Parts: sequence; C-alpha cells; structure tokens
Amino acid sequence: MSSLRAALYRFHWEVRSRTSGFGLLQAMRLLEESQWWERGRVEALRDAKLVRLVEHAYAASPRYRLMMDEHGVRPSDVRGVADLPRLPVLTREVLRKHAQELRFRDASSLEVGATGGTTGSPIRIVRDRAGTVWQRGCYWRGLGWGGLRLGEPFVQIFGGSLGVSRLRRLDRAKNWLAGKHFLPAFELGPDNASKYVEAIRASGARHLIGYTSAVFLLARHADRLGSRVELTAVFPTAEPLLESWRGPIRRAFGVEPLPYYGCGEIQSLGYSCPGAEAPVYHTCDEHSVIEVEIPGKAPALVGEGAFLVTDLDNHALPMLRYRNGDGGALAGPGCRCGRSLGRITRIDGRVNDVLYTTCGTAISGAIGPHAFKMVEGVEQFQIIQRMRGQVEIRLVRLPSYSAATEEPKIDRIFRQHLGSDATIEIRYVDAIPRTAAGKVRFIINEASAP
Repeated sequence: MSSLRAALYRFHWEVRSRTSGFGLLQAMRLLEESQWWERGRVEALRDAKLVRLVEHAYAASPRYRLMMDEHGVRPSDVRGVADLPRLPVLTREVLRKHAQELRFRDASSLEVGATGGTTGSPIRIVRDRAGTVWQRGCYWRGLGWGGLRLGEPFVQIFGGSLGVSRLRRLDRAKNWLAGKHFLPAFELGPDNASKYVEAIRASGARHLIGYTSAVFLLARHADRLGSRVELTAVFPTAEPLLESWRGPIRRAFGVEPLPYYGCGEIQSLGYSCPGAEAPVYHTCDEHSVIEVEIPGKAPALVGEGAFLVTDLDNHALPMLRYRNGDGGALAGPGCRCGRSLGRITRIDGRVNDVLYTTCGTAISGAIGPHAFKMVEGVEQFQIIQRMRGQVEIRLVRLPSYSAATEEPKIDRIFRQHLGSDATIEIRYVDAIPRTAAGKVRFIINEASAP
C-alpha cells in the first residue's frame, strides 16, 4: 500500500509539473547528474539562465525595467553571473510596495505563497510553475542526500493548530498522499512529549523534518523520558542550529542533524552534506545564486557578509539580488564528497529564542511568524519575554491595521499557547531596532529557563 501511495504521489507531481513543459521527475534526474558535472558546465547553465531572466524581466516587469534604467544597466550588459553586481539590489521594502509592478505581465500558471515572516513581516510571493519545479527538484535532491526520496513517508513537526483542533479532510488527504505524518510544533510540551515519540514510532517513517527549535525541544523531552527513536535522518530548518543543540538531537534520534537553508521568497538555497568533514551546506547552484556584501568591497561569490540571493527560475516575479536579511560565509566547491556545488560554511540567520508558558514549558519561537501570518495590517513585529507566561509584542502597523479586529486575535493566539493566565502586552512602535549586525530579532527571550 505504501509503495502504491508513493507511486501515486510521484504521478501527481509529474502531472502537475508537466504544465510547465518540464516535469519534476525530469528536473530531479537532471539535478542528480548536474551535482557531479565539471564546474564550468554548472556555471554555463546558470549564466544562460540569468541572461534569459534579465532579458525577460526588462521586457515584462514594469518596475524592474524602471529599476534597471535608474541603475544605468541594460540587459545586454549582463552576460552571466559575473555581471550580477551591475544589477540593482532588491530590498524587502521595494518588494512589499511594488509587488504588482514587479510581476511579469505575461506570467502564467502562477503559484502563490507567503514568506515565513522571519523578519517580522511576511510577504506574498508568486512563482510560475517552472520555477516551482526547479526549487522542488533541489529540495528533494537535498533531502535525498539524507536518504529521503519523493513519496517516502516522513514526520513533519511544523506550525500548530492555533485554535483549529483537527486538520481539514482535504489537508488529511494531502498529507496521506505525500506520506507526511504531521505533528504540531507549538503544542509540544513535557506532558505530551511521549505521545509525540510514540507517534513517530507508529508512523514507520525514518525521517523527521521540522523547526529547528521544535526538533531540539522534542529531543530534550525524549532524553528526559529515556526514549530514543532511531531515524535515518533529521532535517532541522527555518532557524539556525545552535551547536549546543546537536548533542541532544544526536542522542534522541541516533543521527547527526542535517539542517537545510532556504527563504520563503526563493526556497531552496542550501542542504547539508552528510559526507563533509565539518558541517557545510551545498548551494543549489543550478537554481539560485548567493552573493555576499562585504563591507568596503564589491559583492562576491565567496567571503563573509550579508546575503544577496537570486532565483534563476522564477519567471513570474524577478527575485534578482534580493537582500533577504541573512548572512554568513560562502566558499566555492571543494567538499570531499566530490560535488561541484558551492558551499555555505556558516549561516548567521536570525535565532528564534524559545518562549516559556506560564507553567514553564518551552515552545518554539517559530510561533511568532506563524501567528502573524493570520494577522492583517502588521508590517513588522517583535516579541520580548522577560518572565515566563509574559510577552511584550511590538508592532509596526500599516494603514490597513485595525486594532479593534486584530488585538483580540493576537491576544487569543498567544494566550492559547502561553497559558490562559498569560500577560499579553501589545505596544505600537515606529520601528523595530536592529542588532549591531544589522539584523532584526523577532523573538527576544530575557527570561531565565525554568
């Protein structure tokens, strides 16, 4: 039955993706080969993709044409990735204010999504079907390095009910078809951790994907219970993996965690290499380009600094040199695994502190961006906790924000997860302060662990 379900799921994706003229399974076969290509062949592929994308963006995106004209660059000036610094940088502010003007006028077969809101301000993104095929192909290739193949069962620990006690019938059907066993991250606590462990065992799945902090908390609870679940791979994501969290995850699940990196605007950017000597992410060079902004120097493809990311495949909305708010260290090919892909050797993303309920239970800090996807008219948010069961929520409002409508919603969401007797203070501010590194932390926990 499991093999039949997996075959149906692969067939579903192939039919869905074929409308783009390039099927997912075809893309995955190509990506399995291209990771071993000579480096020059990989670079030629992405040079060709970039030239085609820039030409299309100039012709079909009114806002991007204006940005290029103001920057004094023409499509003919861009002959490959080496010419990326000629193009303007795309900021979140421009993307938010001019999304409709940035979209390609001739785009079809669109898929709409939203960013995770890790800067405290989610943005709606559109992609064409071909762009989705490429990013999904990279996703399954990266998870495949840890042994998880398209259609095989896995456990996912993301999100939460936020007041919805049961999944809709359609969602349950989709999860079954995908082989996904969903566990809500925000409901996890010491009183029900044993049920989570048993659910993983009962699923028969050998792979776990989830918010980094939720995976760590589950591992810590399992360690406290003396429970161990032998898995083939664990894929933490959406939050940086702290070095101190590796040990508990390794003890609970019997494997070294394999975090992966992406952003909601572009998705697949880097996946952990199990064969590397030290933790490293291989970049998805056939699909995306990452530059680093080095203070006092020109942006580069290696070095340390803030990231500028380019989606080579989205022909619905030009994501060229997008400053996504993350940073870190980039290196060229050179892993002992033999792949010709570049490497991310360090990611300086935003660390999501956990939050403590009134009872002292830790819950994943990812509840912040998850909750504010449900709130209208908020440009940015920041959550500060100084004692358990208490939060100060700082909001930067848009003109469309309605306090009468949204404040009760915010209060209900956080009281449900922090405790009915929690203290929820909403404070309106003009701006959210940045760290010395120029980043916005959307959760700051100043409370001592219970």
